[in-house]
Amino acid sequence: MTRPGFRQGRSGGARGGAEGGDGFLSAALFSQAQILHLMRNEFARARRHGIPLGCILMQVDRLAQLVDLHGAELRAAVRQALGQLVREKTRGADLLGVVNDDRYLLVLPHTNLEQTRIVAQRLQGLFGGLSIRVGGRELVLSLSVGFSACVDQQTMFFDTLMGQAEAALEFAGRQGGNRVLSFGEAQLHGAGPVSAADDRREPPAGEQRGAS
Repeated sequence: MTRPGFRQGRSGGARGGAEGGDGFLSAALFSQAQILHLMRNEFARARRHGIPLGCILMQVDRLAQLVDLHGAELRAAVRQALGQLVREKTRGADLLGVVNDDRYLLVLPHTNLEQTRIVAQRLQGLFGGLSIRVGGRELVLSLSVGFSACVDQQTMFFDTLMGQAEAALEFAGRQGGNRVLSFGEAQLHGAGPVSAADDRREPPAGEQRGAS
């Protein structure tokens, strides 16, 4: 079920994850193998039925360096905080998993590009308002987000969609982080190409910042 006030105009009801209906395996995030398997399934369903699918990749800015300063406890605290935020602010059908220690993949069934942008901006803005406490210190962290979406059957492979979101995320990081970019925007600003059809469904736009 879509939680009231978070996003508008999306078709499709809630669909359970591996256990339960909230897209999480118990209290944990999906593992890399699990989330990639789920994304592959959602992509195949989207292509088969001609429905949109959104893909968001998130990474806390300079987390590796901060972990060197504050210890591995920080990485665990970030995972808990980001997981809780996504759990509270997305539908049961949306799927969140870890793709490495510092990157998180959010798969959004029945979600077009502009709707994916709304989710990405909201999560980025809300995360920026969190205070994460580690070792008695309260840290205010920032989040970079890259996103993409397919709304037709021209995108042939699920890893192309993920690669587009990854290219946008990496470009956001190179621009200083703390921002939200689509694949189309990253290309507009000079990011390298992905080996698939570009995201042509979005008009050129400037950099986007999250809003709570």
